[in-house]
Amino acid sequence: MTRRWPASATTCPTGGRWNFPRRGSEREAVSSPSPALLLCRRPLTRPPAYPGSPPLPSPLQDAAGTKGLKMLWLFQSSLLLLLLLLGLAGVPPVGSSCNGQPALPGTPGIPGRPGPNGQDGVNGPKGEKGLSGELSFRGDMGEKGAPGNPGYPGKVGPKGPMGSKGSLGPPGPPGPKGESGDYKTTLRSAFSAARSISTPLRQDQSIRFDRVITNENGHYEPRNGKFTCRVSGVYYFTYHATSRGLLCVNLRRGRGKGEKVVTFCDFVYNTYQVTTGGVVLKLEEGESVWLEATDKNSLVGLEGADSIFSGFLLFPDI
Repeated sequence: MTRRWPASATTCPTGGRWNFPRRGSEREAVSSPSPALLLCRRPLTRPPAYPGSPPLPSPLQDAAGTKGLKMLWLFQSSLLLLLLLLGLAGVPPVGSSCNGQPALPGTPGIPGRPGPNGQDGVNGPKGEKGLSGELSFRGDMGEKGAPGNPGYPGKVGPKGPMGSKGSLGPPGPPGPKGESGDYKTTLRSAFSAARSISTPLRQDQSIRFDRVITNENGHYEPRNGKFTCRVSGVYYFTYHATSRGLLCVNLRRGRGKGEKVVTFCDFVYNTYQVTTGGVVLKLEEGESVWLEATDKNSLVGLEGADSIFSGFLLFPDI
């Protein structure tokens, strides 16, 4: 039986087309022995590309591109053959998505192009800490190398703090035998020294009498012109100075710079003159006595014009 279908009835309710051969503007009906062959065929044309998209490859290029497409094609062909066999056997159709006369099923369409990759998933939770690795094989210790050259000496470090006082040392060996304990020997002190230096004196300078005449028990020091008391008592000191002009001297006593006791002055013009002076002092052990120059210091020390400083103990403290 042959039936003509109008061109307006060629569209299936699902948007596909009937699997009828097209001739002109009408479709030619195909007799079907079973309603199970009433199927809609999806259009063979690929959907139009959206604006700006790259040109789609041809269906043949897609099918030949991968092995998976070939397997899908064989599966669909086998399914179509199974449906044909069920239709010829008279199995009633389960349901139909198209309204119309039964027809042979159309050829399955070519699979579409694979879609783009999806977005990356959320990172998973942090895993547990792994076990520590085992120490690899350790070789034997090598031989000790030769010592290097000594380095340069370092800088001297800062001075350390003062240490604590040490313990008392052992007693020393006995000293040499001393002089007799007679008071006539131990309580003697006397000196007399002359000046042989001709250099000019400075103000407040100790006058040196360098040439020793007498120095009993060594209580006078010629290097600085000072007598130091070693026996407490009463002493007498005197000086005789040769000058040629204005001369003033101070007699001082004490420890360190000491203190001024008396001042002796005399004046002559263009001739030599001897100035003398003396004083009695009560001294304690350790005190010193000496003569000191002033701004008027025309003292001379020449052969035949000597200047002398003397002193001796009068009464010791017993």
